[in-house]
Amino acid sequence: MTLSVRHLTLFAAKRAIYPLWDVTLEIGREERLVVVGESGGGKTSLAWAMLGRPLPGQSLLRGEARFDGLDLLALEPEELARLYYRQVALVPQNVQDTFHPTQRLWESAREVLRKESRDRVRRGEVLAAVDPLGKRLDVAASLWDSWPHQLSGGQKQRMGLILALLNKPKLLVLDEPTHALDELTRAALIAFLREWQSANGCSVAFLTHDIGLARSWGQRIVVLYRGEIVEELPAGSAGAPRHPYTRGLMESAVRLGDVPYSRQAISGHAVALRGEPEGCGFCERCPWSEPLCARERPVLAGTDDHRVRCHRLTTLPTARAASVR
Repeated sequence: MTLSVRHLTLFAAKRAIYPLWDVTLEIGREERLVVVGESGGGKTSLAWAMLGRPLPGQSLLRGEARFDGLDLLALEPEELARLYYRQVALVPQNVQDTFHPTQRLWESAREVLRKESRDRVRRGEVLAAVDPLGKRLDVAASLWDSWPHQLSGGQKQRMGLILALLNKPKLLVLDEPTHALDELTRAALIAFLREWQSANGCSVAFLTHDIGLARSWGQRIVVLYRGEIVEELPAGSAGAPRHPYTRGLMESAVRLGDVPYSRQAISGHAVALRGEPEGCGFCERCPWSEPLCARERPVLAGTDDHRVRCHRLTTLPTARAASVR
């Protein structure tokens, strides 16, 4: 097991909300795990916390995130720094955070390549190191002499990924890595990631709101709603969605060839969690809810490869795997 997250709960004091509540998940060696959910559901909070650094303003109430036996949430900053961009790497949703605004791009890459802070790494060595990945991701060598503000969002997205891959980490966390890319560049990036992950034996956690991408690229899908895991299922045609929220996500996704206005959005909106859950967080938006759903929090139950948090699980209409396409 590459990463094991247990009972992870975060609190944001300024807003008095819980971005994550009792999240437990595992990422196996060389596995592609995809975490899906709508904006505000806790994906970015999870991405940072699972690598030992809760977002500013968020504090750890309980839980652990063990990478190769080390609890990343218990390590000192100096210990974490020795792991980042070497054994674990994150490409954040706001990729601008990857680059120092007063450094040229090659200087940021130099920081990643240094084994120790005093090591001297020359510009030519940096350019030679980034060149193979740059050619695969259509990043011209001349761009590494630019300042971050001179690049487009898509260019920074790809260059941030290059920095994350330079030292071939064991665990790669990608938070919405395709959101700034056009469709052709997005497809090329996804194909490259699949090839790179297979060749280098890396475990990947991919966080996205794109349910179609999750199904086609992942091996296993975790569905996050209001900071809680509501379903965990196999990707692809083998995983028919069972939780009402997962069904809603998959049925509302627009695809080429759809009849106009044929997709139905999930009604309402998610409300931030402000205390210990007393019932199902989705019950107010669920078309199949009953009084029990508002009174008691359902447990995450099922088989080893498919678990669902729903009181109505055995009485809901059957969903077809084909609806995930």
